Amino acid sequence: MQIDTDPGLPGILGQAAPELGVRQWVDAAGQPLASYGLAEMPGAYKLLFCFQDACPGCHSHGFPSLIKLVEGLRGSRIVSFAAVQTAFEDFEANNYERMLAAQQRYALLIPFGHDAGEGRHGAGSVLMERFRNGGTPWFIVIDPDGNVVYNHFHIDADKTIAFFRRAETQPPPAAVPPGILTWREVLQLARDGNPPPPRRVERTDEQWRAVLTPEQYRITRQAGTERAHSSDLCSLFEPGRYACVCCETELFDAASKFKSSSGWPSFTQAIAPGVVAYHRDDGHGMVRIETTCNVCDAHLGHVFPDGPEPSGLRYCMNAVALKKLPEA
Repeated sequence: MQIDTDPGLPGILGQAAPELGVRQWVDAAGQPLASYGLAEMPGAYKLLFCFQDACPGCHSHGFPSLIKLVEGLRGSRIVSFAAVQTAFEDFEANNYERMLAAQQRYALLIPFGHDAGEGRHGAGSVLMERFRNGGTPWFIVIDPDGNVVYNHFHIDADKTIAFFRRAETQPPPAAVPPGILTWREVLQLARDGNPPPPRRVERTDEQWRAVLTPEQYRITRQAGTERAHSSDLCSLFEPGRYACVCCETELFDAASKFKSSSGWPSFTQAIAPGVVAYHRDDGHGMVRIETTCNVCDAHLGHVFPDGPEPSGLRYCMNAVALKKLPEA
């Protein structure tokens, strides 16, 4: 989900949302709740607003954005809201009573929580520590798979409302056939580690330079990126298979290739489990999933969750990293 052009801190994005760790809650009417958390929040999406009552920005633009979101999505079946006072400073001014006062002041009929917490060395909010929250006001969005897809100071309320309204009218996604890798599984592999490769090919840097062209070396061994629309491979859809240019491991079948108009050859699936490896890439101010050949560690490109069904994946590959094999 891309609500805004700047989704926030990379550390938690794309990862499974941890439990909130907030101990004191009241319901939409201000009545104490014995417990509350993500499991109790209805709807496929969860939107959390973090504030401090003593925070000027929370009142000048944080709460107004939240109010616009709540009112604009009133009656929505797919999103639920909660506000949490994540105290990390001025604890006397950001106490439980001030949390209650904020709920009444803005007449927000959503659950509110108070998290004075036992964060870093008992110095503040547990939620802030778990979500790597950078301060207040702060917005968090969790998707139907339980992954954090937004984590930032500001949120574009109009774009967010439009996103959820569109999501309400979309049919449920088609079931993914067994054996088809999904975005959630890609994220898990990038986080937890890749399976062992079918074999290993290892060479020294000098050896790689000797067998690769300068451009192949730059792309595959130095994680470079070729210029968009620079290869005829983008428009080639003849049957066959595509192998790693470094070690000739077969990676993709032409049957999974599609026209993405991205400027790079695009595929929906790797040819088999374990031949492509996935790694978190926080470079260039973005959060992406890098793909490499699991056999020789050659940089291939990146994979994105905006491809066609059934996988929803788009393997955006550098053509220089691939070698088209003759059809058997």
